[in-house]
Amino acid sequence: MTRLLLPLAMAGLFVAGSDVAWGQEHDWNRARHVIERTQRDLRGIEHHDVWTLPERGHYEAAERNLGDVRRDLDENRLDRRRLDAAIGEMEHVSQTAALDPRARDRLNEDIHELNRLRDDWHWR
Repeated sequence: MTRLLLPLAMAGLFVAGSDVAWGQEHDWNRARHVIERTQRDLRGIEHHDVWTLPERGHYEAAERNLGDVRRDLDENRLDRRRLDAAIGEMEHVSQTAALDPRARDRLNEDIHELNRLRDDWHWR
């Protein structure tokens, strides 16, 4: 009987340990922080610059995609396609000619962090 219980106990510890490791696989707080900072920086340029219609479209798409990513993070999910879409729109916004150089630098830092988040994430 003891010979049977020991392997079962070891298997239980392994499964419990793997659940802990899985939970630590994703840094949800870091992801939320990166998205929140990017949203804040994006909102910071909304009314400070003159936007053409296509530029406004990229701005609104970036805002919408970041909002979708944020809602996913609130449910401990991260969709790579939505994150990629947000990054692409942020890249368009950062290339806007009328953008203040300091704002451009902040957005480029945000894009760098979004790319790092995507590259560091353990996708399933």
